[in-house]
Amino acid sequence: MIPNLPDYKIIKVNSRNPIGIHLKTTYTTPKSSIFNFFSEEDTEVQQYPIVSKIEDNSEAYNQGLRVGHKIIKLNGHTLEYKDIKTLLSDFTYERKTSDFITLTIL
Repeated sequence: MIPNLPDYKIIKVNSRNPIGIHLKTTYTTPKSSIFNFFSEEDTEVQQYPIVSKIEDNSEAYNQGLRVGHKIIKLNGHTLEYKDIKTLLSDFTYERKTSDFITLTIL
C-alpha cells in the first residue's frame, strides 16, 4: 500500500436489478454574469456524488456500499463535478448498455 493515498473500493452489481441507492450532489453549473465577476456566494461544491440513502437488502449494500460513501467512478468513467441530471443520465445509460455496473467508491 502506498502511504497518503485514499482507500478506494470497487464493487460490481447486476445492472438488471435496481441499485437501491439515492445520491446527493451540490454541484450545479456555475452561473456567470458580466456584472458580477466575483461572487460572494459560497462556492464550495462537493467533488463527487455522495450516497444519501441505501436499501438494506440491495446488492450494493451487501457488497459494502454505505451512506456517506463517495462514488467517484461509474464503469470506469469519472463522476467528478457532475450535476444530478447528468448523474441520472449516466446511470440510466450504463444500466441499459452493460450487464454489470462497477462503482469505485471512497
